[in-house]
Amino acid sequence: MKQDSSTIFSDKTQEACVEEIISTLKNDNLPQSSFKVDFKLSKGKMASEEEYNTVLSFDTKNGTSLRSVLDFICEVENVDENDIKSFEEFRQGLIGKLNESGSQNKLKDIIREKVFQDVSEDAMPIGKLNIIDVEISDLPEVDYVLVIKKMAPPNYQVESISNDLFQEHSNTSEDFEDIIKRKKDSGDIRYKYVDGVEKRKTFFEITIPIYADYSLQEQEVGARDDSPIKSE
Repeated sequence: MKQDSSTIFSDKTQEACVEEIISTLKNDNLPQSSFKVDFKLSKGKMASEEEYNTVLSFDTKNGTSLRSVLDFICEVENVDENDIKSFEEFRQGLIGKLNESGSQNKLKDIIREKVFQDVSEDAMPIGKLNIIDVEISDLPEVDYVLVIKKMAPPNYQVESISNDLFQEHSNTSEDFEDIIKRKKDSGDIRYKYVDGVEKRKTFFEITIPIYADYSLQEQEVGARDDSPIKSE
């Protein structure tokens, strides 16, 4: 039975989605591109307050509430004003629940662990954290870029092969590594020094822009006792 917007965008689904967001960011083996930060410090303090300086992203998994929401908004045929209003209220509800202190504290811990390699709360308290948005969208047909690994001699120049690889993959459905081997075996000079290729994720279904204060906490230095030691 196909669900309607009042069911799929319910408070219960909101709460489940918030739990899934936090659990996925904390427990899943996400790529580094899922955690992006861009900020400046001056003498250990935030130098400016942009709208957001952190983006947390990941893809949904089958059988989750997040997936059911995404499937609904992608598959609904006749979108009316009530659907749009319900989705916007649902999204604002997610933002509000993620901005509650309990969720914020969990997100702070996740950022300290995943982005800053387990920096302590004492060193980086993240006194301010504000979830700006929760974006839910379907992926484009190609959601990654190719990073070409080459072992070329100095000053060696040859045209880019990225477009050629995408075209070959589209035409034959071959794995990129197999295409590279075939091209090298055929004597294609463009592939002579190509050592491999890496697919790097660039788009995600869930994107969460955040502003966070990454100011460093001043560490107290222990008092120094310069008085002479007296022997009894």
